[in-house]
Amino acid sequence: MAAVGLFAVMDAMSKLLAETQSIVQIVWARYAFAVPVVLVTTPRAAWPSLLRVSSPLLQAVRGLMPALASFAVVAGLAFLPLAEVTALTFASPLLVVALSAPLLGERTTPHDWLGVVLGFIGILIIVRPGSATFAWAALLPLGCAACFALFQLTSRLVGRSDQPSATLAWAILVGLVVTTPLLALDWRKLSLGATALMVGSGLCFGVSQYCLARAFGLAPAALLSPFTYTQIVPAALLGLVLFGAVPDVWVAVGTLIVVGAGLYVLRRRGRS
Repeated sequence: MAAVGLFAVMDAMSKLLAETQSIVQIVWARYAFAVPVVLVTTPRAAWPSLLRVSSPLLQAVRGLMPALASFAVVAGLAFLPLAEVTALTFASPLLVVALSAPLLGERTTPHDWLGVVLGFIGILIIVRPGSATFAWAALLPLGCAACFALFQLTSRLVGRSDQPSATLAWAILVGLVVTTPLLALDWRKLSLGATALMVGSGLCFGVSQYCLARAFGLAPAALLSPFTYTQIVPAALLGLVLFGAVPDVWVAVGTLIVVGAGLYVLRRRGRS
């Protein structure tokens, strides 16, 4: 819950930055200014062996997912309200349920799949394909949801053997390797305010990634994933306060259905 709350704050900062800075700059900043979090959460004696993990390839794949998700969500925030983008990313817990059996070997039930179907209906209500309100930009947060689902699943895999600090270090390293060369394509002058927002977003990203690594090392992915829905509260409040954005009734209805579907899955799993 701490992690997704920080995601909402980070996304609000990104939406503000999108008015003046490039997508590449915004995503790069998340990684560059998360480095201090890696150093603080790792004892100095462990720094030389920080990148020593049981499966470097799996860690690299996991580290690539938030980078792709960041590009998708930052691009989406440039076109869509914060609360709506957040609601669309709520497809990720349902994707985790759908993929937990083939990728993690976790058991799924008909109740799990009922939750997936209901959640998909909620997504359709939010997006409303074919209506005047539908925008191609809605596909961007949905792509973010897919990447975040794969990120959570791989977090569970690496969490079984690797320390959270090492997992965080790999995520930040992969993100820096991917985004730093891209800065040459679109670097824009930074104001003092933009610099502060970039630093803040990176610190939020680093702490949230550490929280996720800790959580998925302690509990199953399908159990933790529905807690992603708590992100809608700070996202809606920040969207209202910072951007004056009030979600329409269909976004609210669709969000309630998606959240309800996820909570239904969580409740049924708690009984099994």
